[in-house]
Amino acid sequence: MDEYVGRAYLYWTPDDWLAFRVEYAYEKIKYDETINLGAERVVTHSVPLGVNFFHPSGLFAGLKATWYYQDGRFENWDTATYKTADNDFWLIDAAVGYRLPKRYGIITAGVTNLFDNHTFNYWETDYKNLRIQPDRQFFLKVTLALP
Repeated sequence: MDEYVGRAYLYWTPDDWLAFRVEYAYEKIKYDETINLGAERVVTHSVPLGVNFFHPSGLFAGLKATWYYQDGRFENWDTATYKTADNDFWLIDAAVGYRLPKRYGIITAGVTNLFDNHTFNYWETDYKNLRIQPDRQFFLKVTLALP
């Protein structure tokens, strides 16, 4: 298996209350004939665009839109042949939170795949560490930093 990975990013904070992010990730995987896991070649591009708002009171909010484009040669399980396919789609994530006084922790509530987009075919290159969940997910995260 040959794997090529690249990443570039730009973060900008024009104000104490506001932060922007633009990223680009590239991944190209060529599988060996003996271990292909259903694909011969997969190329994935992703471009996350995000904005975060931070209030001095400790409240914060964030919105991230990520564009994915993936193409490759995938195995057709019915005929045991390979076909070329590509797909592109957007996923939107959002979160709100509160930083506890004296930086004792953070409480965050959010949602991934906000609009419950199911219209994509995505080949996960690392099936043990999924990057994309196909369903909308709500989460609550509590991080404590006690002295």
